[in-house]
Amino acid sequence: MATGSEMYYGTYQFVPVPIIGWTTDTIYDNKLDRLFLRHTLDLAGAILSPAAESGRLDYLLSQRQLLQNALASGQQELKLYFNGALQVSGVYPRPSTVNFTDEVWVDKINYTTSLEWDEDYYSNHIQSWSETWDFEEDENRQTCNVSHSISAVGLNTMPSGINNTFTNAKSFVLGKTGWANVISGSPAFAQASGSYNAYERHARQESADVQAGSFGITEVFTLSSGTYNHEYSEQYSVDDTGIVTVALDGTITGHGRGPNAYNRAIAGWNVIKLQIPSMASGAYSALGGDSTLYTTNYDSFSISRNTFTGVVSYSASYTDAAAENLPSGILEFAINVNDNKPTRVYASFGIPQRALGNVVQDIATSTEGTLTISGNATAKQSYDFEDLLDWVESKINAKRPSSGNYETLRLTQKQITKDEDNKTVQFNIVWTYTLDLSSVAVDGYVSLN
Repeated sequence: MATGSEMYYGTYQFVPVPIIGWTTDTIYDNKLDRLFLRHTLDLAGAILSPAAESGRLDYLLSQRQLLQNALASGQQELKLYFNGALQVSGVYPRPSTVNFTDEVWVDKINYTTSLEWDEDYYSNHIQSWSETWDFEEDENRQTCNVSHSISAVGLNTMPSGINNTFTNAKSFVLGKTGWANVISGSPAFAQASGSYNAYERHARQESADVQAGSFGITEVFTLSSGTYNHEYSEQYSVDDTGIVTVALDGTITGHGRGPNAYNRAIAGWNVIKLQIPSMASGAYSALGGDSTLYTTNYDSFSISRNTFTGVVSYSASYTDAAAENLPSGILEFAINVNDNKPTRVYASFGIPQRALGNVVQDIATSTEGTLTISGNATAKQSYDFEDLLDWVESKINAKRPSSGNYETLRLTQKQITKDEDNKTVQFNIVWTYTLDLSSVAVDGYVSLN
């Protein structure tokens, strides 16, 4: 049975066992949080020649080479025995430089070196790590952009000696990603409007240095009270005939990544598209429009989508020109109202040799007036002809005279030309009426009413 001390580094045995100085340091991060323990064995030993080899330099040099090769072989298991009982094992120190003392190498060579290993005493498997959270309000003051960066250098914790610093760093970092790991109380100053949720954005950045055993991630979030963000601009323009056009250009950005962002953008569009007409009307009134902005039909419209970025873009314009706002399917429409108003009737009598001219007599009556509604309409070939007739009828009846405004009113002409093959209709309708004599103009200010 062996007695005394024995020391092995891998398969190499230190004979004799060197003098050992053992120090243990607690390693802290920059916040003085404990990370791990670092053990250092300072060795002071000698390579000895047996009596049979005394004075043989070649023997000492060969033993010196064996020690160098052992220490250069990488992280090997360290074992210490005392009286045959194992005292230290399962650790794989990193050797430092071995120094051989300057002296006459006859029977021995003195040397010093050190062995170092780290103990994951606090079970976080890392040597060091850093983490930052950056919060920035968006220009719209509705959302907040968040950038989270975390990186770590791993600790080798494999008992077999296979270096696992990188995998330990990666596991540590991945365990701290995601909005659930945001630091308490954040954001403290930058804010999104309302009660917000966090949505991870498309950009992710990852860095890996296997040799250095380091791993890092940067992830970006949007804080928002809704599932999408809607931004738009308004343009108000007037042409040389006084026709006003209001245009809206907008983008709807869904929050989140991949299909989630796109589905949220589409859901947002289904809401926003119903609001566009009222948005345009509001812009028309606020920016100076004093007539009617026709929002039943678009003057122009376009929409685009990006399924990858989750963005829906649209452009819509409206005008207050009635002629440009025909129902979908009707190409042309014109309607004219001609009111030939009655005039007071006078009788004129010529008297020969009368210096004052004719004798004019008011016979206390007036001519009949006529009101004519005429026009035409053309529809697309695909348009239902009966629908065209119904729509034209509604326009005529909106302008036809009402009997309550006249003494007498009668329909005296109705000329309708219908061409179903070409989807056209022409009309000329005449009403004849009389007015109370007191309302028939004689002279004075001319009114067009």
